[in-house]
Amino acid sequence: QLKGEFNPALKKKKKKQKKQKNMQERLLDWRPERKEPLRPKHERVMIIRNMFHPKDFEEDPLVLNEISDDLRSECEKFGIVKKVLIFDRHPDGVASVAYKEAEMADAAVAALHSRWFGGRQLNVALWDGVTDYQIQETDREREERLKKWEEFLDEGADIKTGVSTATATSTTTTASSSTASDSDRGKTEA
Repeated sequence: QLKGEFNPALKKKKKKQKKQKNMQERLLDWRPERKEPLRPKHERVMIIRNMFHPKDFEEDPLVLNEISDDLRSECEKFGIVKKVLIFDRHPDGVASVAYKEAEMADAAVAALHSRWFGGRQLNVALWDGVTDYQIQETDREREERLKKWEEFLDEGADIKTGVSTATATSTTTTASSSTASDSDRGKTEA
């Protein structure tokens, strides 16, 4: 049993009072003001073009890690690096470096623009916040990549067992010819 009567109008009044109190606290709260307006987050990201050619990674996939490590170590000279991305399928050879502050990215852009890396002149700018540099691989490219990967794994397995594929095939042909000659001998003796 409820004692008294429930009045829903009072509940709404309490919500209004609480909202007004929070608003008043925010207005009267003392916080240091920012001296300059905040820059957008996308200005913390630097885009580097013409850093590599996508075919460089087909020959040796470990080059991707080397380029990433070199880029990180070079960019850390200008500030705290949060993230390094290499878009390995992009035809322009694009990489991005995200800094903690936009001023760090500005310093890096000023220092790295038109600089030479691996025989290529870099084109460095801040990210516009819209462009997506990620390129999806087609089904045909995916099938080719998986086929090459299987061949690579097969080569590694043959090396571990100590048998090359040419030796394995010659052994099986020799074994099959010896069994055939054994069966022929059995027919002539009988």
